[in-house]
This record gives sequence, C-alpha cells and structure tokens, in this order.
Amino acid sequence: MNPIQIKICGITNKKDLKLVNNKAHYIGFINVKRSPRYITLSKIKNLADDKEKAVLVLEPEKPEEVLEKIEESNIFNIQIHSLNPSEIKKLKIQLPENILIIKAVGISDKLTIRKMKEIETFAKISDAILFDYELQGQTGGTGTQIPLNIACHAAKIASNANKKIKLFLAGGMNLKSLKENFKIINSHFDVVDFNSSLEKSPGIKDPRKIKELSEYIDKVIR
Repeated sequence: MNPIQIKICGITNKKDLKLVNNKAHYIGFINVKRSPRYITLSKIKNLADDKEKAVLVLEPEKPEEVLEKIEESNIFNIQIHSLNPSEIKKLKIQLPENILIIKAVGISDKLTIRKMKEIETFAKISDAILFDYELQGQTGGTGTQIPLNIACHAAKIASNANKKIKLFLAGGMNLKSLKENFKIINSHFDVVDFNSSLEKSPGIKDPRKIKELSEYIDKVIR
C-alpha cells in the first residue's frame, strides 16, 4: 500500500501557491465560474509552474472545451465535474496518454443502484475518480463531507471495476477527519483533497492550517 497523497485545491494567488507548493502532491486551480475560488485560465497559466502537480478543475459543456483548455494551459491533470460517459470516452480517444483525466462523481448520504452503476461506468473509462459531496445536483464546493462508510463503499465499487483506477476523496475533508480515520482512508483512497478547511475565506489559504497539515503529513505519511 502506497502512502496516501495530498491534493490542495482552490489556489488563487502566488502567496498561497508558495505556501503549499512543497506540501502537496497535487495543486488544484478552479476554472469553474460558479465557484468562489474561480480564476481565469490566463491566471492559472501564470500560477501553474509545476505542470506535474497542477490540476485544472473544469465543468465543461462539451469535450471540445476541455481540449482547448488543455492546449492553452499545458496542464496534464484534468478534473472534470461534468460530461457523460460517451463524452468522456470521446475525450480520452483524442488525448495523449500523459493526460490524467480525473472524473468527479457526486455522492450524498446513500448509494442508489443508479449511482453505483455510474461509479462503475466512469471507473472503467477514467484514469481517476474523485468522490465529492453532491448537493442539489451539483458536485463540489459544498464543504460537506461524504459519510465515510458511503465513500469507502464507492471506492470499492470503482476499484473492482478498474484495478488501476486512482481514487481521490474530497468533500469538506479536514485534518481532524484525516487523523481520526487515517487507517481506513489510507486503505481505500490514493489521494485526499483539501480545500475550504484550509482557508481563512474562499480562495485565501490559512498559513497556520497549512502548517498543521504539513506537519502531520511529514510525521505520518512521508
């Protein structure tokens, strides 16, 4: 079992980027207009100097939009909060192998048969699945945690469908939750995604909280 990795999402400025650059395995930049952490693609290009760590978070209306933004940003890790399975398949065919497609899948307080099928379908065609809390049909940005037993069940469905799938756990994750549930999270997920729990306000990270997370990572994970 590999040590769990950390993704810090919602970076909007150079000060915060410098703060997290050596602390995170992945750094998320949100190009979704409904998000309070939205920044333009041109700003993301200026911030994202480490293309291996950078994750471009998108909610495209069509696959062509993803292709355009990959070409413009030159970012290799793409997190998608929309598109249906046929559109993801179409996208994958047109992309080089070095592009990592992370498909966000929304989960709430229970897994319906339909949701389990959705997880299985996307796991078979994506490079990674990011489980985030779903509220009123929207995935991400809720600050709400997925019940851990539900998240772990979803992770098992995805890994059974695709043994090579990389699994991200998002949805209001904070250091307290990671500490209390480290063993079970580490056994089911490859990456834990932190965003709002590390902020002073939307889009502005808190240095103290980043430091606390970093110290825990150094002690337990690395």
